[in-house]
Amino acid sequence: MSEIVLSNITKSYGSHLAIPGLDLDIPKGSFVTLLGPSGCGKTTTLRVIAGLEQATTGEVVLGGRTVYSSRTGVFVPPERRGLGFIFQSYALWPNMKVDRNITLALSEAKQPAHVIKERLSVALAKVQLTGLEDRYPSELSGGQQQRVAVARLIAARNAILLMDEPLSNLDAKLRTEMRTELKRLHRELQATTVYVTHDQVEALTMSDIIVVMKDGVIQQQGTPYEIYHDPANLFVAEFIGDPRINLLDGTLSTAGGERFVRFEETDTPVPAGLQSTDGPVTFAIRPENIAIVERPGPASLAAEVDIVQPTGSQTIISLSVKGHRITALIPRFETTLAKKNVWIDFPADRLTFFDKRSGTRIPSAKPALGASHAA
Repeated sequence: MSEIVLSNITKSYGSHLAIPGLDLDIPKGSFVTLLGPSGCGKTTTLRVIAGLEQATTGEVVLGGRTVYSSRTGVFVPPERRGLGFIFQSYALWPNMKVDRNITLALSEAKQPAHVIKERLSVALAKVQLTGLEDRYPSELSGGQQQRVAVARLIAARNAILLMDEPLSNLDAKLRTEMRTELKRLHRELQATTVYVTHDQVEALTMSDIIVVMKDGVIQQQGTPYEIYHDPANLFVAEFIGDPRINLLDGTLSTAGGERFVRFEETDTPVPAGLQSTDGPVTFAIRPENIAIVERPGPASLAAEVDIVQPTGSQTIISLSVKGHRITALIPRFETTLAKKNVWIDFPADRLTFFDKRSGTRIPSAKPALGASHAA
């Protein structure tokens, strides 16, 4: 059952069409992330759901109730939509102390004093602000102010939660901790959550469903596994992944009943049943799927080690293959490799192919790599 339904939503700012026509169904109780670069329409979409922006055309339905319809003229204001919202810019009352900022909505809803006190205590503890309830926002750091906004959402316990980059002003350690807390909050409240971010790590670690957007258009919607392993087009493939996916130009060919992609005079087998005619193609491989080998095989490429960057549990290896920059990732800490000249292999079942003209993914007859995980 869908908790949030957006039907043919458009949004114009003068002559600028920010959202050209968007349809989106969000299942009840799911954690859905709108992901994309700045200006892709994700925050505008969230604000349309909240009622902070009125769409130009279309319909918004929350929990079976129409809250906006350009056809019938319905527009329910934000305060009557029953939503919890965290803004990127905190949106705290400067003249109210922390405790009042967190519990104002509860007081306005005439909740009993003991309920307000209990929810305040729990919320403060979850965001590590216990003892700061008597301070004003101006007496807090930016990160602490953002945590007050998160605490307000925790205390309200709404059925639908909307979050607009709520962790953007936190340091790395606290951001990691707050991702865990927000995911736990979602699980405990079983609230339908729509989360906006440009941070792919937040999207991959927190979401049930990721919606990748560009220029107001949904590029792909799926589980984190599907988005990462089975990108619908070149934009999604490049946007998701750190280090970025390797994109290479090759030529598909057939010889002796078998199909290959030729790259720098080396023929690499392609996945079975690739649905494309022979000719120029763009193919991609994730850095962690590149095999660095000591002895060359029939489809190995000679590579020169350029830069070695240990990140802790992994090491990023920058390679050069006849002038092409290729990135590999190995699951251990290394500061250098024993040899400067190595060989690399591209496993056939880890290659993804894209149409050079449209950028869309070329399917194969075999099930997608993430099919069993997406079921």
